[in-house]
Amino acid sequence: MDIRIMALLAALVPALLWLWFFYSRDRYEREPKSLIGKLFLWGLLSGFWAAGLNDFLSALFGPQVNAAAEGGAITLAVTLLAAMVVLAALNEETMKYLVTTNSTRNDPRFNEVVDGMIYLTTAALGFAAGENFGYIMRAFVGTFQSATEAGASGGQAGASALVAALAVTAPLRALLSSLGHVSWSGITGYVLGRRIVGGGSARSVVFGLLAASGLHAAYNLPQFLDPDEALLTPYFGLAVAVWALGVGIYFLLLRKALRASPFRRDQLARRPLAAAEAEPGG
Repeated sequence: MDIRIMALLAALVPALLWLWFFYSRDRYEREPKSLIGKLFLWGLLSGFWAAGLNDFLSALFGPQVNAAAEGGAITLAVTLLAAMVVLAALNEETMKYLVTTNSTRNDPRFNEVVDGMIYLTTAALGFAAGENFGYIMRAFVGTFQSATEAGASGGQAGASALVAALAVTAPLRALLSSLGHVSWSGITGYVLGRRIVGGGSARSVVFGLLAASGLHAAYNLPQFLDPDEALLTPYFGLAVAVWALGVGIYFLLLRKALRASPFRRDQLARRPLAAAEAEPGG
């Protein structure tokens, strides 16, 4: 099977499984599958736009970061790198937010706070699927080139590249990257739901978007600072700790949004009546 097909499946299948998982959490009034499919696709497409802007940021900041590091100005280099990472995170979170609001802002089906979380979760998983495909392909190509340059045969290089792409990069991206995007966008989705349904302020949406971008940047920055770009390092451990914090916040907000659902309250209110009607003589 062609590596591009394998990479596509390795990126898409986990994203769809995660989508089913989160979609099923919305147990009181699930959203139309047609809208969910549209948001997933828009999230996927928004990744290309975000990637183009990130490439621009890399071209703008990268040479300055390298020049500062080579000149011994480490503080300046780290500051510039942090600025690039923060702007890139804000870019990605804004893209996911925009495609979601453009599709749902005036939709009458957006009628409970949890809907904002489900909508942005869906767009985030589409975004992550496209991003993960790119990382899996880069892992394959990079490992193959490194192996051949080291003198490995084509078969050996291909086997090493498949392991790096499908056995290492794909599972890590399916877990960390996918759930990371979900958790960051879920924060924005919660405040968006409060804004649309509960009368929250526009300022709160801005704050939610900035908070999501901050967590996203705090996850990415340690990995950029890691000189070895390897697992099981303090840098990677710090990134995972930030990731766990974001996931924890997401599930706390999801629980809060579900408990506030008017459809939950309606179901709870109907239960005593249904029990009374089921009694003999009721």
